[in-house]
Amino acid sequence: MTQADATWLFLDAVPEFGGHEVMLLRWLQELDAQHGPVAARLLARADGRLFAQAPPGLRCAPLPAAGGLWRQLRALHARVRAERPECVVVASGALGAHVPQVLLLRLMGQRVLLYVPLLGTFASMGYRRGDWKDRFVRWFYGRVPRGWVAITAAQAEEFRRWARPSGRVFVLPNTVAPAIEQAPRLPVRALAPAEPLRVLVLGRLDAHQKGLDLLLAQLAQADPARLAGLRFSLVGDGPYRAPIEALLAARPALARHVECRPWMAAHEALAGSDVLLLASRFEGVPLVMLEAMALGVPVVCSDLPGTRPYVPARCRFAVGDIAGALDILHGLRPAALRQALADAGRTDFEAQASGRAFHHHVQQLTHAVRAHFAVGMRPGPALHAKKLPEN
Repeated sequence: MTQADATWLFLDAVPEFGGHEVMLLRWLQELDAQHGPVAARLLARADGRLFAQAPPGLRCAPLPAAGGLWRQLRALHARVRAERPECVVVASGALGAHVPQVLLLRLMGQRVLLYVPLLGTFASMGYRRGDWKDRFVRWFYGRVPRGWVAITAAQAEEFRRWARPSGRVFVLPNTVAPAIEQAPRLPVRALAPAEPLRVLVLGRLDAHQKGLDLLLAQLAQADPARLAGLRFSLVGDGPYRAPIEALLAARPALARHVECRPWMAAHEALAGSDVLLLASRFEGVPLVMLEAMALGVPVVCSDLPGTRPYVPARCRFAVGDIAGALDILHGLRPAALRQALADAGRTDFEAQASGRAFHHHVQQLTHAVRAHFAVGMRPGPALHAKKLPEN
């Protein structure tokens, strides 16, 4: 094992846990496994699920869970002085998160990479006062980090176009847990004439982002003949669960075609399904999409920058076009077609999102970031990097 040349500090200061934290842990584990020029260290809230789920061998340090933002910033300041990292990767679930932390790090002369899975405009995602938030990114936030990490080349290009960030935008594509990749592929079953196609909607039950309001509105008003041959399972937990259950209780005819079930592991949910449906208004690169591809389950989804490189055009529909999604689903009843889609999905997964591909992506990113630090990331005079004193 070779000694690392430098340390990269990875920061996530929120208590929640979501898809980007899953990917952050994979990135950290991959850096550790490669024994390359960079040693990784995680800095996360002591009461957060990210800190709790970090693997035992990963170098971790806690941020205080109590005492407010000022205490957290002091702890971050002390940790940076102790670690003297080559750069700090700040993992944010959304643009605009971790603003105080990023400002502190830059004032300390640190090179900051911001890892954000969603780099579309706030306005396009339907955020309140989205135009003003987009201006904030253009005028200020896009100029503070010294680099950005996106999860697809299309999202990186979109971000460059609308935000005009001052730092370089790198790309690190998503992958899945090794257990999913190594699991046997799920069989594609043939359907009897009266047997429904089992359609899975898996993930956080959020009405707006996941498009569940659009999906349920279309299903509720559809002619019963339009729903014949389809069975929808909405699996997950979240703020929209109670409205879904209330709607199904009030509409017995709809409940014959739609069920709502608690969250379960992806492999278990996909094993009981024929097709995965993603009706989202916006996404990064959905992990459940990659998990379905790895296991051999066809995917039908909204046409988004994060799904376009992975799902064929015949299985994508315009955002909000649930009627179009139903047309696609009805066309997937033949087992031979679903088998062909499953085979193609697995091939694309292995090329773009497998562990082997991710290993290569991390190597490329590490090299590109370090080379860019040496050439193109010299701090400006206002935030000039100085040698940090020892503790």
